[in-house]
Amino acid sequence: MEQLIRSGSWRVGERIPAEPELMQLFHVGHNTLREAVQGLIHAGMLVARPGDGTYVTAVDRLDAALDHSLQYVEPESVLQARLAIEQAVVELAARNRTPEDLERIRAAWGTCCARAGHGIEDDLAFHAAVADAAHNPLLSRLYRVIAAYLSRQFTTALAERQYDPAALQLHVSLIRALEDRDPAAARQVVERIVEFTVEK
Repeated sequence: MEQLIRSGSWRVGERIPAEPELMQLFHVGHNTLREAVQGLIHAGMLVARPGDGTYVTAVDRLDAALDHSLQYVEPESVLQARLAIEQAVVELAARNRTPEDLERIRAAWGTCCARAGHGIEDDLAFHAAVADAAHNPLLSRLYRVIAAYLSRQFTTALAERQYDPAALQLHVSLIRALEDRDPAAARQVVERIVEFTVEK
């Protein structure tokens, strides 16, 4: 089960198959399966929702542990960490991005602009695509966990400001900086994006 989560076969936010299907898939009995599921729940990779099912909450134990530890850190410190990581991410993305990375970033941006899904999740997907373009897996993971945590904390504010013209323009400016391979410009834009996120 952990391997299915790590590989992306079971994605964060998705419900895993029901017990009978899992028992058949892994050729194990009821007790063995329950112990395995409980182990991943305790590790923070799964969460059980009574009457609904069991959902994936983290890609692996490291992500789960980091997400859990963020609950005990002052929000200001988390915001500072996000800014520091995102600055590093966009600088690397501006240097390392490939044409394929740009295609994925533009596609994610198109999804944001279409407003067809959940705005905050679409914005996270856009920034995750930027993080992937840095080609540093550890920085990308750290960014995803911190950004997802902050999005949960600022859900109301972000939902209200998601499509503000100024916010949209900042994202367009970030794409241009990546296209131009301009790390300094990308860093400046992302500083403004983070400021905009928490402005009252």
